[in-house]
Amino acid sequence: MNATTTLLVLLFMLLSACARPDRATSLRPGNHEMSVTLDERTRSWILHAPPAVNRGEPLPLLIVLHGGGGSGRKMQRALGFDAYANERGFYVAYPDAYQPPNTRENAHWNDGRGTEVSALYGVDDAQFLVEMVAEIGRQTPLDTSRVYVTGASNGGMMSYRLGCETQGVFAGIAPVIANIPEPIFNDCVPQAPLAFLAINGSADALIPLAGGEVCEGIRLGCAGGRVVSQAESASLFAAANGCAVNPQRTTLTPEAADGTSVEKQTYINCQSGAQVVAYVVEGGGHTWPPLPGLLPVAGPPSGNLDATQAIADFFFRLNSAE
Repeated sequence: MNATTTLLVLLFMLLSACARPDRATSLRPGNHEMSVTLDERTRSWILHAPPAVNRGEPLPLLIVLHGGGGSGRKMQRALGFDAYANERGFYVAYPDAYQPPNTRENAHWNDGRGTEVSALYGVDDAQFLVEMVAEIGRQTPLDTSRVYVTGASNGGMMSYRLGCETQGVFAGIAPVIANIPEPIFNDCVPQAPLAFLAINGSADALIPLAGGEVCEGIRLGCAGGRVVSQAESASLFAAANGCAVNPQRTTLTPEAADGTSVEKQTYINCQSGAQVVAYVVEGGGHTWPPLPGLLPVAGPPSGNLDATQAIADFFFRLNSAE
């Protein structure tokens, strides 16, 4: 994390400490287009406000990061988080990665691999996302102690980077079909307590479960780079939370006879009090369960896990916003 991002984190924490939770909001339930300007670039997102916003009380926030070549709007339409937000009372933000002007390059988060176009352009996405949270807090009452981030693939790796580098901003991360990028692994220092949920597919041909080259042998405009394994990624966050080294493993009762199964890995006795859980979809590909993959090489989906519901339940159980 560079000096600018560090300053933003400190400013975020100061604003959080001084925030008045009883101030009125100008936002109404529904979708709101928002943006900030950083480094002479306009960065935008969609903020979904639930009906609970009418109470004027601080609400928690979930940030949803798209994969490489995607968009916040596509994630909003596909994943179904808004329904959970409306029911349980939290905001959902769907930001867009940087799209270089006048190019055909796909939008990618600068997730730490160092191979994305955003990295070549020097885009500091950690700085952007920290400032995005601060701007949302300026627009509406925000429970800054309950800001979470999830993402798929490139967005999942960006979620890991935020968990590694932006101490004091996020209360939890939930990367999906992603591992920690190898270049940032040794310097990854999560600040406990940090709730952690990861979802990976054992047959993921793009982000290998055992770590290694991203998209090895696959030509589809992938940014490449290297990641560590799923086990190393989860274990690092378990260790940061003071959890037992080896997780308890449980195979979930299958709901669909589609050739997949789900192993739940629960790291227990976490001294921080945070929950640390990982799901491995055995036979599952590079998909957000139960949705099919977006690429022909994505591999099989699984009907034995609903990633959106699992994340909503993990961060926002029905009674958690009351």
